[in-house]
Amino acid sequence: MNSSGSKLQQDAGRRRGAILIVVLWVVLLLSLMVSTFAFTMHIETRLTSYHNRELKAKSLAMAGIEFEKALLAAKVNKAGQVNSSDGSVRQFSSTTADYYSEPWHNNPDLTDHAITGNPDDGAFTVQVVDEQSKLNANVISPEQWKTLLRLSGVDTETSNMIVDSIGDWIDKDSSTKLNGSEDEYYMGLSSDEGGPYHCKNASLDKIEELLLIRGMTPDIFYGHQGQSPTETTYTGLAQFLTTMPFIKINVNTASSQVLQCIPGVTAQLAEQLIRYRQGDDGIDGTDDDKPLQDAGAVANVWSGTMSSNEMRALANYLDVSSAFFTIYSTGAVGNVRRMIVTTLFRNTDGSFQTISWNELTPR
Repeated sequence: MNSSGSKLQQDAGRRRGAILIVVLWVVLLLSLMVSTFAFTMHIETRLTSYHNRELKAKSLAMAGIEFEKALLAAKVNKAGQVNSSDGSVRQFSSTTADYYSEPWHNNPDLTDHAITGNPDDGAFTVQVVDEQSKLNANVISPEQWKTLLRLSGVDTETSNMIVDSIGDWIDKDSSTKLNGSEDEYYMGLSSDEGGPYHCKNASLDKIEELLLIRGMTPDIFYGHQGQSPTETTYTGLAQFLTTMPFIKINVNTASSQVLQCIPGVTAQLAEQLIRYRQGDDGIDGTDDDKPLQDAGAVANVWSGTMSSNEMRALANYLDVSSAFFTIYSTGAVGNVRRMIVTTLFRNTDGSFQTISWNELTPR
């Protein structure tokens, strides 16, 4: 009897132990499920928060584009002046001349502009580039290319190769220039060399296409600072070139390198004009700038150094106003940033045509 009771007690103990183990497993599984759910919700909350900040940053970048467009439109609509948030008053030119000290470029509201007034809600920063401060890569002559390459630090042999290869890339025939390259060269490139690909035989759609052309390197295109006396320094071609469809260059915004590529303009003439337009402080885009308002003003700066016939010839290349602009607008909410880069054509009535639109995540 005692043996039977002892056995029953042992069986009951085993059952209780088994039940306890099952309960512990259930509790463990429930704990894991709760932890997984909590972790998932935490991740989803963070992703939702990040996504919301992304959308807000993009909206701020778009707001920056619209803000800059309003400034560029105000110029042609004779707005006269803009009152900035810091209390300063920025003046537009009373003429059609465009220059960097005007409110569309020199404006404190273009940097870390918090729309709500609270920086914690995010802000946009806008940079605008006058595309007519550059050379149209599709129409400049071989001599202009050689001048630009020389000023950028490229040796004569490489320059000749690049210039002829650009000509072969753009022209519609398959004849190879003296130092140039056509389909045979590009189709012979290995995959390690980025090839093979066909010679385009058409105009450049964007300046980055130049990197496909024989002789062109990232150092020559973007610029490179030599680290030793024997290493070549290149100023970079990209900053001086555009593919926008215009011929004339805005002398109020063009660099010395660009001005020197214009036939008849020497380094001395380019520097003379830039010193004049920069005013006493020698800096573009400040309040003491002396912009050139018309062709007569350009002639006055260069009077005594060029004949009237030479000045008339320059009129085919020079202007004092612009119609093509590229806007870089970055929206930021905390550590989340989004950038929009758009190139616009400004019509004479202040409306715009969008030439290109790219949405990026800044590094």
